[in-house]
Amino acid sequence: MALLTSMANEDPAKYVKVVTDLKQVGDAVATNMGITVGLDDIEPEYGPRDKILKGALAKIKGIKDPKERVKLIDATQQKLMESVATHPGQMTLMAVSGGRGSLAQLMRTVASPVAVVDSKQNTQPWLISRSYAEGLKAPDLWAELNESRRNAVETNLSVTVPGEMGKLFVNTMSDQLVTMADCGTKNGILLHSDDPHIHDRYVARTGELITSSVADRLRKEGKDVLVRSPMTCEAPHGVCQKCQGLNERGQDHTVGTNVGMRAAQAIAEPLTQLSLNAKHAVRTTGAGSATLSGLAGIRQLTSIPQSFTNKATLATRTGHVTGVKEAPQGGNYVFVDDKQHYLPPALGVSVKVGDRVEQGDMLSTGVPKPDEIVQYKGLGAGRAYLVDALHTAYGTSGINLDKRHLELLAKADLNYVRIMDTDNGDLGVMRGDIVDYNLFRASLANHTKVVPLGDALGETLSDNVLHHTAGTRVTQGLASELRRKGITHVPIGPRVPLHEMIMKPIARTPLLNPDVFARLGHRNLKESLLEGAATGEHADIHSTHPVPALVFGAEFGKGPGGRY
Repeated sequence: MALLTSMANEDPAKYVKVVTDLKQVGDAVATNMGITVGLDDIEPEYGPRDKILKGALAKIKGIKDPKERVKLIDATQQKLMESVATHPGQMTLMAVSGGRGSLAQLMRTVASPVAVVDSKQNTQPWLISRSYAEGLKAPDLWAELNESRRNAVETNLSVTVPGEMGKLFVNTMSDQLVTMADCGTKNGILLHSDDPHIHDRYVARTGELITSSVADRLRKEGKDVLVRSPMTCEAPHGVCQKCQGLNERGQDHTVGTNVGMRAAQAIAEPLTQLSLNAKHAVRTTGAGSATLSGLAGIRQLTSIPQSFTNKATLATRTGHVTGVKEAPQGGNYVFVDDKQHYLPPALGVSVKVGDRVEQGDMLSTGVPKPDEIVQYKGLGAGRAYLVDALHTAYGTSGINLDKRHLELLAKADLNYVRIMDTDNGDLGVMRGDIVDYNLFRASLANHTKVVPLGDALGETLSDNVLHHTAGTRVTQGLASELRRKGITHVPIGPRVPLHEMIMKPIARTPLLNPDVFARLGHRNLKESLLEGAATGEHADIHSTHPVPALVFGAEFGKGPGGRY
């Protein structure tokens, strides 16, 4: 795929011919050869399987700690999956090639599932030693029933849940249009030169387009590259062409292209298949893992439920770890100075006495809750974390999404600031009002100065620096990060109003839009109408959001530079 993408960018005519020829070869193979699967393709191979399971079964009998049993089970499952890749037959060929099915499904049939999960998707401390082809023993079947019931429910919901999430993505991102040629920013995000996601972007400080040949040159240099990103675009509305990068045809997106809608569709499209795959999935991730995968993981990261699976414990204050002790109810207590933090039994301790931690740093293993990252470290850190976590969740399911789609989602989803005082009169809002991040950032433009990084400790950024947003406090940890990345001076604001960065569940994000008609395109219509009437809100029919113009019914997409 990477080779074809490179060819499409550098020689479109050759690309068309090569792809057409490949399709004809595929059609011929499918018509003339085909693949036949027989019972011998799923015949268990007891020798390799038993060699792996024998040692594990002997060890697990002597292990009483459930967490240690789960570690052994996960490791055994991984070994067995690697062994199944050499199983003879057409089923293995299809699974390894990615044509149909997966090694996980094949492993369950010809070897053993090894591990199953409970109703909360935590690996159970029970090792299954037989395959589905042989039939499970009664205790194995009992252990497996929770997962079977869950998979049956997930299959029935396989269309409704992805469909709902797709609508939420669209409603959140529908106003992300390409509105201008270049916002003029010299800022961006750092990607390593060997990261394939640098392709079709612009270098932030030089404006150079990263083609395949440029990427090869950068790869030889082996350094991080500051590239333009939708997440750091400084266009007042939507995004600019340079920050969005090239489209699938190797061209700049034309002004007016609704890249948000396209990104929402790209993010949502794989979800139905992920849901269908859930009942066949083999969970190899144990309790306390730092990653999420599949539909459930993607939904959790965007919906941020109160009951957040494997939620990591974050430091609520800056200080030193002064103590770690076991909690009587299970788990551990970690003390940061005199502040006690509780770590549930499923989580391991990731710090030691004497360590210095800052607000939002992880004290345990597990998955950080995105809204807590935003609360403690700012919108920028929250956006970067959400992009990486979602990309990993899709990637572990075999889906390599273009990161720009996720960066656009992060920009649209994490885009609001609550003003806690009104000392800075530039915003023209009341205490407690929620404003668009771009409005908040613009209000700081007249009260900013650039200082050496060492002089900025304790101050507040007044503009974007890499992915970090205006309003982020410069801590020792942030200063160290920026110094490592070559940043020596930063903009600070002496008159930054007291504020709070906000992340809401994605079902609530569209309701933060100050445009009353835009909110009416989502849900909670009665509340939006009553609030809009009571507070005298208005709608801009010339905005990038499609709903106000459709409600007005006379024109669409007219801006200062003409029609989009």
